Amino acid sequence: MHSFYIDFIDVSNRILLYIIVSTFSYLLLTKLYTLHNKQAHTIIHSMELTIEQVVQSFIVAVEAKDQYTFGHSERVSQYAVALAKQLPEFQEEHKLKYIRLSGLIHDIGKINIPEQILTKPTKLTEKEYQIIKSHPTFGAQMVEKVEGLEEMKSSVLYHHERWDGKGYPTGAEGKEIPIVARILAVADAFDAMTSTRAYRDELPIEEAFQRLEGGIGTQFDPNLAQAIEHAKPAFKEIYYDSHDPLNEFEELTNLL
Repeated sequence: MHSFYIDFIDVSNRILLYIIVSTFSYLLLTKLYTLHNKQAHTIIHSMELTIEQVVQSFIVAVEAKDQYTFGHSERVSQYAVALAKQLPEFQEEHKLKYIRLSGLIHDIGKINIPEQILTKPTKLTEKEYQIIKSHPTFGAQMVEKVEGLEEMKSSVLYHHERWDGKGYPTGAEGKEIPIVARILAVADAFDAMTSTRAYRDELPIEEAFQRLEGGIGTQFDPNLAQAIEHAKPAFKEIYYDSHDPLNEFEELTNLL
């Protein structure tokens, strides 16, 4: 009986020790997992900040060459996100972030275009127009060499393509054009129409909307028609906010 009692205590102690070790191991693994996640999050956040800084540097370099396009990349980015939010496939935050960055860098290839062409107040010659048309290709070549931005190569390359195949630089048509590039095409055209350029004044916002609608099925993806209609209030908010003189001054001082 005494031996049985000792054996029972021994087994109980072993079980207790096993429970303690198991609990400690679980807590240790949980702690390590938490630390790993925190480190991973810190690394990812750091990478995102670095990418953001690289993108902002690109924007400054491009827009410094042409005073008429100041703020263009930021506005295109905002219009593109507003439009993408109307589509079921772009409801996740990381996809909207992808759209945003694609909008910011869509014109990076213009860094290779001479200023006298970008700011020319009269009609471009055919040779000059061909040089302008090279910016998506050059931009795509730049982007694919930047870690963290390489996935946006196709968005940069195709943002001047048209649904009917009459765009540039590849002549891609319809769904051959990536959906992000089709979204950027709408955002880019709308901002171009509602902004003053060296060769013309801006159009009234309602006329710009009419031209967007007129381009559905030829220049723009007809599948985006409903999304464009639903995004109009957001487009108007972005437009009027960007045309606020105080906001423009604050954006300018942020770049200094």
